[in-house]
Amino acid sequence: MRCQPGRSCSSWHSNWPPPRFRPRAAAASSHLAPSWAVGGAVPPQPQQQQGVEYFAGAWTFTYTGRESPVTSGPRSGTVTFSRRGSSNVLEVRTEGQIEGGGAFRDTGTFEWNDADKQMTMTERLANGTEITSVGNWSSPLTIRAESRPVQVGGQSVRLRRVYSIVSAQAFTVSEDISVDGGPFQRLGAGQFSKAVK
Repeated sequence: MRCQPGRSCSSWHSNWPPPRFRPRAAAASSHLAPSWAVGGAVPPQPQQQQGVEYFAGAWTFTYTGRESPVTSGPRSGTVTFSRRGSSNVLEVRTEGQIEGGGAFRDTGTFEWNDADKQMTMTERLANGTEITSVGNWSSPLTIRAESRPVQVGGQSVRLRRVYSIVSAQAFTVSEDISVDGGPFQRLGAGQFSKAVK
């Protein structure tokens, strides 16, 4: 179709193509994306209330790692956190089996300071070594802990641990070790699951 001489073509162009040939508008983006994505909002993150209540109870675990002055290599077992009355202190008892070796048993305490968001962890290993670490739990899903230097077999040892809260029923722990002031190196990692009652 062509415009006739002397006539305006503006109305013809504005109405072309006819409505039946026009493509349909795309669906609104809010129907194509989750509600949190509309407007660029940050997706919701899992949360965990910090405190002794999270750890209280029994957890089964497997640990994969190498031997060191303070660890015995791969092992598995159960760790039980028992609250001391209504306090913010947990009594810790770990029992298990060393891969290719015998049974082991460790004890200790976890003490929570809500004001500072700190967890002080004291471990008494089967060989008599006592390790004290202070962990920062200001992030709901991560505890970053570092031990004070401890003398073991004539060596000065320090540990760094990162506790990652996976869910209300699971967490992981990664460990690094420094010997005699050397650089921290990966020691091992553990997987913990809440024991079924």
